[in-house]
Amino acid sequence: MNTFVELLRHQFVNNPDKPAIINRIDTVTFAELYDNAKTVAARLQQSGLKSGDRVILYTADKLSFLIIHLGIILSGGVSLPLNFDFTKEEMLFFLNDSAAQFVFASGKQALVINEIKSQCTNLRAVINPAKAIAENHRRQPKEINVQADDPCFILYSSGTTGKPKGIVHTQANVASSLLSLQKAWRFVPDDILLNVLPLFHIHGLSFAAHLSFISGSTMILEDKFHPLKTMEQIANVTVFMAVPTMYYAFLRKPEFKTNANKWTKTRLFTCGSAPIQARVLTELEAILKSPLINRYGMSESHVLTSLPLDGPFPHGSVGLPLDGVEIKLLTDDDRTLMTSTTQEHDDKIVGEVKVKSKHLFSYYWNDPAALAKTFDKDGYFSTGDLGYFDELGFLTLVGRKSDLIIISGFNVYPAIIERVINSYSQVKESAVFGIDHQNKGEKVAAAVVANGNLDIDELKKYCARRLVNYQVPTHFEIIDELPRNTMGKVLKRSLKLSIA
Repeated sequence: MNTFVELLRHQFVNNPDKPAIINRIDTVTFAELYDNAKTVAARLQQSGLKSGDRVILYTADKLSFLIIHLGIILSGGVSLPLNFDFTKEEMLFFLNDSAAQFVFASGKQALVINEIKSQCTNLRAVINPAKAIAENHRRQPKEINVQADDPCFILYSSGTTGKPKGIVHTQANVASSLLSLQKAWRFVPDDILLNVLPLFHIHGLSFAAHLSFISGSTMILEDKFHPLKTMEQIANVTVFMAVPTMYYAFLRKPEFKTNANKWTKTRLFTCGSAPIQARVLTELEAILKSPLINRYGMSESHVLTSLPLDGPFPHGSVGLPLDGVEIKLLTDDDRTLMTSTTQEHDDKIVGEVKVKSKHLFSYYWNDPAALAKTFDKDGYFSTGDLGYFDELGFLTLVGRKSDLIIISGFNVYPAIIERVINSYSQVKESAVFGIDHQNKGEKVAAAVVANGNLDIDELKKYCARRLVNYQVPTHFEIIDELPRNTMGKVLKRSLKLSIA
């Protein structure tokens, strides 16, 4: 089974009566999920969809979202999930850039599409998700002979550094990445996953939902994360996947310790999509009575590295490369500093993380120039992240290459400074970035969220005792909260613009 569709059909056929998805009102078996997805596929084919046509998902209802997503893929179409909060200006860009033929939307999302559809020359129909699923189940789609290189779904990058790019994942690279992750995290049919993540992001859609489907597992699907309600549900599951902000929300609740004592079934807690503060990790793991499995992935690659389930668990590390993943660290002039297969590692050597794997996306939609810039002649993808290997070969990230601060020729890594600032008792969290300096090129600035009364002069002295002089921030800004995207990543560009 070399394609995502083959992996799906295997579970649909072999586990017909097993619950695939449980949400607040429904339990959907694998057979029912298959029937509903085929109904959607038939509707699309009969509406004129051809293999490779892009179909946009623009709906807030997560159950219908997943059914339609699978239906699009079974029809031979290419699923394009988008944030249901996108504005009409954003949707106009995505519709025209992708040349999408169909959009699934209802309610206020349908109103947005109807306002702009006259400006979208390729758009053929706006389809109500609920009505499409409820149609006569006797409608059977034409079964598509899926090829390994066929596009499966597209995710658009956030566009924080420019125009969003459509990241095209093929049937083969999705299957390859999921099988590797299934092995690393030991997913089995008896697992029950709690998914409270947004489905328009690769974390909730592929790492969570797709992995659960191809493993024959059951997924409890919640509309969204809610600290207390989510705590109650974790007692019923074996796997919980989250982003750091969710764990921080748990720590703020006095009920956390009491609830965590009931989580005797849960064998795996994962964390990703943004760095987690080292200071809270020890406290968090003591309450969970379990290691937090940090991992490293991105929209272009699925999961690249993960802490091994049996340890060791070096704090701050994102773990070892998964099967089928090769990593090398490069200097700015493309000299190889170190690879994941090197026998001896040096944690003082920092370089850009470059990756080679069958798990990687195939190409950027309609943007061959961007693709040429991100792959080198040996087939390694430039992640834009900076990191180092420790003596055991575990990868630790120190920030984005674009966030690197250069002061009088010295490289300054924001993540190192953030760890020091965050260890100060009166600091809740921080974000470090560079701002222009006339003589030195840049200077270090820090936005800080206070935890109680914060004396900036004392914080500066604290940093000066623990950092090299050029690493110590010369500008501190106390703010109420750090700006973040939907997956918890801090938007440093916004901070830089507001402070510089």
